[in-house]
Amino acid sequence: MSLTRRHVLAGLAGTAGLLVARPVRAEDKVTVLAELDRLQTTVGDGVELTVQVTREGEGRGVPDPVMPNFQELGLTLAGPPASYRNSSSSFSFGTGQQTQMVTKTSQTYTYTLIPTKPGRFTLPIHVMNGTSKVAAPRTPVLEVTGEAAAAAEPVAGSAAGPTEAAGEIFLWTRLDKPKAYVGEQLLYTLEVYERLAFPNFQLRTLPGFQDFWTEELPEGDPRVETVAGVPYRARPGLRRALFPQKAGTLTISPAELTVGMRRRVAGRPTQVEVLPLPSEGRPPNFSVNNVGNYAISAMVDRPRMKQGEAFTLTVKIVGTGNIRVIDPGPWPELDGLRRYDPKIETLPAVGMKVGGERRYEFLIIPEKAGDLVIPPHSFAFFDPATSRYQVVQTKPIALAVAADANAPAPSKQADKDPALVAGDEHDGLLAPILTPETLPRTASATAWLSPGRFITGMILAPVVFFGTAVGRSLWRRYGPDEASRQAAVRAAKEKELVAQAERGVSSGEGFYNSLAQLLQGAAARRAGPEGEGLPRRPLLELLARRGVEAADIEKLGRLLDRSDAARFGAAASETADQRSATLDEGLALLRRSSLTRKEAS
Repeated sequence: MSLTRRHVLAGLAGTAGLLVARPVRAEDKVTVLAELDRLQTTVGDGVELTVQVTREGEGRGVPDPVMPNFQELGLTLAGPPASYRNSSSSFSFGTGQQTQMVTKTSQTYTYTLIPTKPGRFTLPIHVMNGTSKVAAPRTPVLEVTGEAAAAAEPVAGSAAGPTEAAGEIFLWTRLDKPKAYVGEQLLYTLEVYERLAFPNFQLRTLPGFQDFWTEELPEGDPRVETVAGVPYRARPGLRRALFPQKAGTLTISPAELTVGMRRRVAGRPTQVEVLPLPSEGRPPNFSVNNVGNYAISAMVDRPRMKQGEAFTLTVKIVGTGNIRVIDPGPWPELDGLRRYDPKIETLPAVGMKVGGERRYEFLIIPEKAGDLVIPPHSFAFFDPATSRYQVVQTKPIALAVAADANAPAPSKQADKDPALVAGDEHDGLLAPILTPETLPRTASATAWLSPGRFITGMILAPVVFFGTAVGRSLWRRYGPDEASRQAAVRAAKEKELVAQAERGVSSGEGFYNSLAQLLQGAAARRAGPEGEGLPRRPLLELLARRGVEAADIEKLGRLLDRSDAARFGAAASETADQRSATLDEGLALLRRSSLTRKEAS
């Protein structure tokens, strides 16, 4: 009971004198009101829908409104709804001996809706008060005029700027080349052209790079540009380095802009023709990740050492291209040297193009004395500028190894098997083969199996057998069943996914992939066997039939869509704080929602 309520009750008792106050809990009453700020609009012009839910009584919170499917109706929800809460308490008493206390709590939601087609849209809205459905007394109806926006036809990627003035604000996409090879680097730029200053615009939908590996690039600076005689301010939206992952005509889906929450501006999809790598002149076992322009070098920390004394060999591959995924190929065999697996470090360089350095550091131990040589290593890549394959090599490195009588003798197995010299993962696990003729013979002084040991063994054998059988029976009865084992495996996997997502909050690496796996797994389990393999929308509809609340389904769909957008290139536009908030939202959905309530029960 609040301080105000205590003061009011004390005042009533003081002034009434003989009046005895007995609190009586009022019956909860839930109401919902819905209204539009205007009843008529045109395609692309937003309206505001306000929904107010009120509970009178001392029940638990205010129920969320159940909204219609705006997307199926042809309405776009511009951002999450704004909401605020208001609470008040009132007291009343009459000539009887009772005092009635009433608490009223209201929650107001404001939705901005943008119609994408003309028509008459009825918006039924209700809430659930326990098992009772409470509908708004008046159902909002919106009349939309105009013509539906036709889907924009894809355009070929081009580095040229716009030639027509397209209103007060529009989006423009540049691609530095309309044709590329698989793995070749492309420069994608999205710009916002505006005649007036629009401070309240934001990218609502990011472009989709489903068939590309993406890297973020610096956005650049705003500039003034004249388009068909009209001055515009061109703002850089985002810039990406794209590496196509397959051949064919690939499409980059368009971005979409919202201006002030009531207006949408959509770009156009962009197409690029991707060619397969040529077969002519292709080196054997060539890796398709080696596309770009590279150089290679090798060096040791010192050319002179003693036998058995370790030194470091460093191989560097430097150039432009997708440096993170290049394949150096098989390393050459070494004579008289034992090589261990390398420490690999990537040092990307991001400017107008992506490139950098890939470094391999090997620990090597000379097993022989004398003048030894580290042979050259060859690296093959495809240069898109010349449309030809090229092979670059390191220079051989001469070593002077001084003899050391205390150094371990060279391994005979290593001398026979070069793979073991190169640091094979099974090195040391295989012993030399021994033939019966080479086995040592030792005569036993006394027989091991004495009469006493024989009798003891005969007595203990049935006891051990019986004990083993009983143990197996108890394990089958009281040990974990298959369902428990699967639940334990699933819990361990979920814990690892959460840990991966937490590690990716700061950098973004792997964050949305882990979060999407968590959410998708929970949705599939809640849907049951019928939900296996379903696309997202049918899966969400199935969850609704399984009793998952509409608000939880909407939140799940939004998080999965955000994860898809980020995994295909949009993650770089988010900060670590935004990813942290997204993770908290996803974990809250998994822990305290109807999506997992059935499993918890």
